Amino acid sequence: MNARKVMILMKMDFPKGTSRFWFGSCPYIDANGDHWRAAGELPESALSTLQYSFSGEAVVMEVGLSGVPQDIADLAYEETQEDDVIGSEVQILLQSCDQYFQPVGDPIVKFTGEIIDLNFHKAATGDQAQPHIKHEVIVVVANVFHARKSRRNAVLSDSDQKALSLKLNPDLLPDLSCERVTLMNEQTITWPRA
Repeated sequence: MNARKVMILMKMDFPKGTSRFWFGSCPYIDANGDHWRAAGELPESALSTLQYSFSGEAVVMEVGLSGVPQDIADLAYEETQEDDVIGSEVQILLQSCDQYFQPVGDPIVKFTGEIIDLNFHKAATGDQAQPHIKHEVIVVVANVFHARKSRRNAVLSDSDQKALSLKLNPDLLPDLSCERVTLMNEQTITWPRA
């Protein structure tokens, strides 16, 4: 029995376009003609943070590129200043492969989240023969359950609930649940009823 071969892919939808990476050493073109850039070796510890969120658990993971040249790090920083990349969608996918490491079928989405923060680091290397500065770009990604609890101004108001219900069900009357909650503010509820 052969061990299952998979490729780990990462797709990032930024305001200016989509970036695609895979954890390997050469470029990859999928069946749709999309180009996936090589992102190098994936650390073994990274797989433990990749969780399929069946349980509703809030998951935050950091995705980083280290050893980035100065010009690429500067370009990444400029783009974050020009466009708000916070909130951009990130997907981790698994692509099954045959014994020759050729893709078979469509990739399966294993994680979907959004960018909640970006960090830039630089440090001088200890190489005395060729000293240079090592740049690192880290993207902090959270799944939908984390994003749900950390939204700005996350207050469930009557007007917000009515607007949401009209958006989801435009043919129905607005949802009155939050309006009724405020009416119960001064009421005494006995539970369980005897």
